[in-house]
Amino acid sequence: MIKKISAALIALTMSVCMLTSCGKSSSSDADPSSSSSSSTADSSSSGDASSGEESSSKSDSSSQVEGSLTIDGKKQDISNFVMCTIDGTDIDFMTFRYFYFYTIEVFKNDYGADLNTIVNAKGGFEDLLKQTIENIKSNRIIVDKLVKENNITLTDDDKKKIEEEYENTKKQFKTEDEFKAQMKNAHLTDELYRKNLEYKTLTEKISNTLFTNDGKYATKRADFKNIAKDTSKFASELHIMIPYYSEAELDEETKKTYDSMTLDNKAQAKNKAYTALDAESQKKLQQAAKAKADEVLKKALAGEDFKKLMTEYSWDNALTQKDVGYFFSPDNTDFPKEIIEKTYALKENEVAKDLVVHELYGYFIVKRIPVDMTYVEKNIDAIIADYDKPRIQKLISEWGENMKVTYCDGWDKLTPDSVQ
Repeated sequence: MIKKISAALIALTMSVCMLTSCGKSSSSDADPSSSSSSSTADSSSSGDASSGEESSSKSDSSSQVEGSLTIDGKKQDISNFVMCTIDGTDIDFMTFRYFYFYTIEVFKNDYGADLNTIVNAKGGFEDLLKQTIENIKSNRIIVDKLVKENNITLTDDDKKKIEEEYENTKKQFKTEDEFKAQMKNAHLTDELYRKNLEYKTLTEKISNTLFTNDGKYATKRADFKNIAKDTSKFASELHIMIPYYSEAELDEETKKTYDSMTLDNKAQAKNKAYTALDAESQKKLQQAAKAKADEVLKKALAGEDFKKLMTEYSWDNALTQKDVGYFFSPDNTDFPKEIIEKTYALKENEVAKDLVVHELYGYFIVKRIPVDMTYVEKNIDAIIADYDKPRIQKLISEWGENMKVTYCDGWDKLTPDSVQ
């Protein structure tokens, strides 16, 4: 899958439940090309700082997170400390702290930037604080706004499922102490975690009732069917992806099982071998990958069956399994813009005469194909949701921009050491 990783948490379909994946021992083995894990098992040690002060959570203190706030060299009483007020809603320190460390995790997973990297960048710490506020807006305040305006509530059945999810999370851990340790690593109290589960459920209800299924903010099905037939507004694309790492040489041990691996696992093995090389060696492999891509492009332009070439050469496993190709509009934000621009420059059933080069993924041979309307009819709600995402993200962003934010005394004196 080549959809680029996005830190835009304003897509309300993302909820902030960081703990759920922490108990899964396989999380560290996840495909690095897939969406970033929300586990915080490897969070910075600052999450373990102990101040001896209790959080404002009313839950059992045995599972509370130890947190502290220092402003201008003075440790603050965090029991009732309001960090900021957004659109009339007070954000207490522990909620802010949770989103602060969550935002650091997003920077780390999406951009490889830990706290030190963020702080050392010009304006980096200010950007971190700004994005923390944006994440609170998106995942708390805007949810509250939509819930209130549209009379969305948690039913008794919803509450039961939330409690079941909480208990199922605890069961992922062998002992109560292990669960508490992961709660601490995830910067969560019982109260915060339960609240996250509630907001997750509300977010899903908002998505299902307002942003999809002919909802208030969704493109109507009848309208979308016309859009899908307009080649200037909607496109379907196939490609052959030949990444830089595809020509990497494997060690003897990996070679023994390579042929029996899935394509995803082969890609991980190749990528591991590639990233272990120095810059000069990587450059040589990039040249070898380009030579391979040029060779395949000639075959495609000569009229060889494109799907057979995909099966033989492409490393994009998701696309090799989808005859209908990828769908996107010109303003899609989840897909590499280079491929979008190339696709819309083509006629249907035309192969691009030159390679698309992407600095992260490698080389692409692109073919535009007609939109499969039968497939669209069968999967219309999911396709509309993808189509609507840029517009809805923009709408939510505008809501956030119009919200009034007032900050606590000393906000401008916060430093990277202030929040622990």
